[in-house]
Amino acid sequence: MPFQTPKRFRWNLAALRDLVLVVLGTATVIYGLGFLLSRLGRVVLILILAIIFTITLSPLVDRLANHWRRPWAVLVVVLGAVLVIVGGGAILGIVITGQLVTLVKHVPENVQHLSTLAPGLLSWLSHNNIHINIPSLENKILSNAGKVSSFIVSQTINIVTNVIGALVDGAIVLFVTVYWLLDAERMQLAILRLVPVQHRDLVLAAEHTLTRVVGGYVRGQLLLSAVVGSAFGLGSWAIGLSYPLLIGVLAGVMELIPLLGPVLGAIVPLIMALAGHPLVQVPEVAVLFAAVHLLESQILGPRIIRSQVGLHPVLSVLALMIGADWQGVWGALFAVPAAGIVVAAWVAAVRLWRERVVLPSQQVHRSSSETAASSTGDRRNILPEKGV
Repeated sequence: MPFQTPKRFRWNLAALRDLVLVVLGTATVIYGLGFLLSRLGRVVLILILAIIFTITLSPLVDRLANHWRRPWAVLVVVLGAVLVIVGGGAILGIVITGQLVTLVKHVPENVQHLSTLAPGLLSWLSHNNIHINIPSLENKILSNAGKVSSFIVSQTINIVTNVIGALVDGAIVLFVTVYWLLDAERMQLAILRLVPVQHRDLVLAAEHTLTRVVGGYVRGQLLLSAVVGSAFGLGSWAIGLSYPLLIGVLAGVMELIPLLGPVLGAIVPLIMALAGHPLVQVPEVAVLFAAVHLLESQILGPRIIRSQVGLHPVLSVLALMIGADWQGVWGALFAVPAAGIVVAAWVAAVRLWRERVVLPSQQVHRSSSETAASSTGDRRNILPEKGV
């Protein structure tokens, strides 16, 4: 068969109409999703949490379901997860509360100690017409600490209301998660029956992508959080900082915020070092932060998170900023996996479109083998590769 040169793409009224319809349709969908998310933020958050818990616990439930009945497997896994979260949170809460009370009691002497740290720096600032009144600063810090305590007492009703609301939301998330874990197979079959036979491979591929991205991200992020928190806690204990357990827990929680976790986790040990022996402990904290950041960003992060989500660091930063601006801390937590899902879906859609539409840069006639491969709807051709 002689080689045929591809036809040049020609703009005509039909092509221009299709392009305008695609742009308008995409803009309408994006606007509609944004409108719904802005009005139903709490409901969407509950559904997202339920989906994340379902995807995270589903592999363990499936393994136990091979030996037990599925309801028993769901009961054991969910009860185990609840006991770990509630029991571990209660134990850590008791210990951290005690350390926080001790820390608050030592605030005045720590403030006075900080005022004697850098007289040379203060004199240099004064020489350059930058005046800092240390006694006034001490009084402001102590008065603000008292205001915080009185504010907490005065807002007890609001705090109790928010706690009750969080418990109710948690119960709803638990109920939805249990329901989805029990009826996962029936829900999958019901969805597949609604989809034409020729498109079922695409639906299964989308489900596989969603499970891989979300499940891998959650499990990887929890592992990173445990490693970073343990590293900061043990490192703080080794260099003699006070409250190492508090430092480790805060560092682990901060690690749940993508990209900024190690930086935020290093703030507390740095303050502790300034309040203790700054000339010795501040350099040690700097070395500890550098070691933990190297471990997280260069060794564990690329192998655990980036390989699972398949998202470029620049896109991760943009997703983090958008999520934080939309829903604050919760948005920052879920921004990266959501962006990974969007990118994976986009890549899959583009590949599927290229299989069914002849682009201007492609030849007009495909070989019979390529046509047969594309018509089978092979699942591996639809799934996006990692490392987008």
